[in-house]
Amino acid sequence: MPAESWSGSTRALHWGLVATITFQLFTGLYISTPGTLTYFYFHEWGGIVSSGVILLVWLWSYANYDLPLLFPWNRAGMADIVTDLRGLFRGKLPRAGRVRGLSSFIHGLGLLAVTGMAVTGILIFLVIPGGHGARPASTDYGSFTALSLLHKDIAVLVWLYWFGHVGFAFAHQFRGGHVFGGIFRFGRS
Repeated sequence: MPAESWSGSTRALHWGLVATITFQLFTGLYISTPGTLTYFYFHEWGGIVSSGVILLVWLWSYANYDLPLLFPWNRAGMADIVTDLRGLFRGKLPRAGRVRGLSSFIHGLGLLAVTGMAVTGILIFLVIPGGHGARPASTDYGSFTALSLLHKDIAVLVWLYWFGHVGFAFAHQFRGGHVFGGIFRFGRS
């Protein structure tokens, strides 16, 4: 896919997702360890920034008519996904870029996963006991625990997506797909 295939706004939003989601995943590894309250605060406030970026991605996707690409849950979309899967099992990578198929479908699933993380994270922020969140003296330990467990479960899906996304990007790049130039280079060469 040529580098000019993505708009500057799409690239900027992708950079925003890369930075905030990666930051959140790695700081999330440290917040359960005793004595790491600083990481918790970074993770907490980074989550609010990340949630804002995710909201912008949803709004941009809606305004750009990308939702049918990200969520091709109709007969034609599923047929494209099946075609891409058959090709994948024959050693052919799915098409990359702004096309309906397996790649865009997986991007949509990733967007749903990070949205789940954002929603549960914001809800956790609202009920954190001990005055660290939005409410100064919450004692809602039951909701905090349930939301935290759900947040951790969704985090596993986001980690799987993160590794898969990076792995397939490298696979496309090494097979001549030029996806890094397409999404990470601003402007034209």
